[in-house]
Amino acid sequence: MELDELKDNWDKLKAPSTTNQNINISNLNKMSKATFNSKLYRIIMPEITGSVVCIASAIFIVIYFGRLDKPVYQAAGILGILLLLILPVISLMSIKNLSPDLNPGKPYIETLQDFAKQKIHFCKLQKLNITLSYLLLVTVVLLSTRLFGRNTLTDSKYFFVFAFTFGYCFLLVFSKLVFKSYNKTIRQTEDMLKEIMD
Repeated sequence: MELDELKDNWDKLKAPSTTNQNINISNLNKMSKATFNSKLYRIIMPEITGSVVCIASAIFIVIYFGRLDKPVYQAAGILGILLLLILPVISLMSIKNLSPDLNPGKPYIETLQDFAKQKIHFCKLQKLNITLSYLLLVTVVLLSTRLFGRNTLTDSKYFFVFAFTFGYCFLLVFSKLVFKSYNKTIRQTEDMLKEIMD
């Protein structure tokens, strides 16, 4: 008799538990998708806002392209427009699949693996965006001397030194803070996902 009980217990342990593998429907109902997604909106909304600003800036450069009187500035203008259109595309691609699939029939491990892949994909695209932002900084500083009119400040020999130094430092600090904030939000979202599926 004890041998049969031991065998039954062993079979139960070996068999994949549907309660552990599948998302617990009652917990999923307690925490609505809206509550879960509200965490991700802390990433999504700034990315969409930044994308709108980039597209508006690209349109601004196109409108005032005639002010770029030398080939160097024209090349910087074209590069700036391309970067301002590429950055929103990368940004929107990074947030496109960030929200995990909360399907009650989907296995627990598969849901976590999918979210982990999405997280890695998001981080890679964000790092690419940050790298391209440094190139955009160079074009913005160059274009600012023509798009906003020539004056004693922009014609000063110290303008480029100050602008590049300040811009680089600002971008370095800002990008680190944003990336740290995004990682924290993703970690909190992942923890919530684990709680839902426990």
